[in-house]
Amino acid sequence: MKAVAISLVVLLLGGACGRKSLPVAPELVRPHAPATLTASTTPEGVRLTWLRPLRYSGGQQMHDLDRFLVERAPGEGAPPTFTRVATVVLEDRFRFRKERRLDWLDKDAKPGELYLYRVTAVTRDGSKSAPAGPVAIRYEAGKGAP
Repeated sequence: MKAVAISLVVLLLGGACGRKSLPVAPELVRPHAPATLTASTTPEGVRLTWLRPLRYSGGQQMHDLDRFLVERAPGEGAPPTFTRVATVVLEDRFRFRKERRLDWLDKDAKPGELYLYRVTAVTRDGSKSAPAGPVAIRYEAGKGAP
């Protein structure tokens, strides 16, 4: 009787574990890098624009994209030293609607300075893509995009 009860508990617990799938290698669930990173001069600062990735590096559709890390480096000198200047968090409405084109405005850019920018996609569990970029631009205050 005791063995039957134990078997029943194991059976119930085993069946309640949810969907099972094969483990996936970490390099296959990294997001693709953001696409078509561009920089343009606006009167307010340097505007970066990019396309969000929709798939993991293994090809599966991505549902847990969380944020983008925006980094900037001085354009003069080598090698460039990038520092994070912004974290662009995806709001829930963007996670579900999956807006493709995203942008960010660097209001701290100094006129006449040359900058390099790059953008990295990050999932909710912290998996990072390769960075998109770098893209270079010399900020000219007061000028709009050509």
